[in-house]
Amino acid sequence: MVLDGDVFDVPIRKDIVHRVVRWQLAKRQQGTHSTKIISEVSGTGRKPYKQKGTGRARHGTLRGPQFRGGATMHGPKPRSHTIKLQKKVRRLGLKIALSARTAEGKLLVFEDLEVPSHKTKNVVSYISQMEDTKKVLLVDGGDIDKKLKLATQNLHYVNVLPSIGLNVYSILQHDTLVMTRDAVNRIVERMHIPINR
Repeated sequence: MVLDGDVFDVPIRKDIVHRVVRWQLAKRQQGTHSTKIISEVSGTGRKPYKQKGTGRARHGTLRGPQFRGGATMHGPKPRSHTIKLQKKVRRLGLKIALSARTAEGKLLVFEDLEVPSHKTKNVVSYISQMEDTKKVLLVDGGDIDKKLKLATQNLHYVNVLPSIGLNVYSILQHDTLVMTRDAVNRIVERMHIPINR
C-alpha cells in the first residue's frame, strides 16, 4: 500500500511529541483530590484557653494545621489538570508518531483484522510470527470486531483501538503498530480535514 507522505513521512520532532503526551496525560487526570480547610474540618471553634497568663502559646482554635485532627493548609482541591494545546500541534504529534513507526519498519498494514474464532491462541500464534515484537497495537477502521476483542482481552501485550481512538501515547507504548487498510484511509482522511478556527 502506498502511504500518504503528509501523514506517514513527516520530520520527527521529539519536542512536539513531548507536548502532546503531556497534554494527553494531564487531560486524563481525574483531579478529584481534596483536603479540608479550617472552615470544613470537624471540631469546635471555641478558644481553647484564655489569651494571656497561662505561659502557653496563644491559640484561637484547636483545629489549626499544627494540631492533630486539624486542617490542611494549601492542600489540593478538586480541579481540572487540563492544559491547552492547539489542534494543529495535536494533529502534528499524531503524524510524527505514525511517521516514526513507519521509519522503523514497525507499521504493518493488513487487509482486515478478522480472526477465525474468539480463541486467544489464534492471536498468540499470529503475534509469535512477528519478529522482534513485544507489544502490539491493533487499529481497525470502524468498530472493533467482537471476536477480535474477546481473543485479545486476556493478552496484556496486545491492545485494540478503532481508528478514531488512535493517539500518540498509545502508539508510543507499543513497539509495533498493525493497521487495516480501512484504518489507514480513515486516518489520512481525518488528517486532511481543515481545522475549524
